[in-house]
Amino acid sequence: MNSTGKIEDNWYKQWFNNKEYLELYKHRNSADAKAIAGLIMKNVPLKKGSYVLDLACGNGRHSVIIASKGFKVLGVDLSTFLISEARKKLKSDYSRYTRRLSFEIRDMRKLGFKNEFDMVVNLFSSFAYFRSDRQNKKVISEISASLKTGGFFFFDFLNESYVRRNLVPFDMTKRNRKVIIQVREITGGFVKKNIIIVSNSGGGSDNAVSSFYEMIRLYSLSDLRKMFKDNGLRILKTFGDYSGSKFNKKNSERLIILAQKTINLKR
Repeated sequence: MNSTGKIEDNWYKQWFNNKEYLELYKHRNSADAKAIAGLIMKNVPLKKGSYVLDLACGNGRHSVIIASKGFKVLGVDLSTFLISEARKKLKSDYSRYTRRLSFEIRDMRKLGFKNEFDMVVNLFSSFAYFRSDRQNKKVISEISASLKTGGFFFFDFLNESYVRRNLVPFDMTKRNRKVIIQVREITGGFVKKNIIIVSNSGGGSDNAVSSFYEMIRLYSLSDLRKMFKDNGLRILKTFGDYSGSKFNKKNSERLIILAQKTINLKR
């Protein structure tokens, strides 16, 4: 396999374990997290005390808001760095939720849960990281297996059609002593992003240059509908944004799906 192939297979291990990831997406703040949590609470009929899995939880910004609504929450992520950050906050900012909020390191393709959760949430396009359709479908299979029959899956993803029409191929921003360059393209059914960060400490003329990579497989609603159906998940509602607007294939920036597990499949 060439070096490009190796990067595409492992990009998430490097990127999500670097503090620059949180810096780049710090505009995804608590207000944004509260908006999607509000949409969940409005549309998912769960009793207080229900058990929720926040899959690919990152540093826990959604997990804590869901826990604050009276639910027991387990946040899982493959990134040791992000789980470490979440656990730090659990000991400080989130300490009042320690009895009903916890974090673990797990691979979304090998969760290992069986009929345990009343709801699984997967937010902020934390899906389709893998080059193989088989591996991406395995994630949906693991989500279904993790849910109790009748449990809910709340899924927040890119709108494939909107991304294809509105992709910004290049941008450059400045933050403090950093210049961030992002180059995007769609190729082979994936939206790919190269991220170059040039940092100046201010102590001299030397600049530090870091580069990272992101890749997400673009799936349409029809693709996902089949994937969900094959795993016993029935789509109940679709939304186009965090305020709950109706999904529009052409104009909606997001594809947000509420599904319910209808049957236990033999695995």
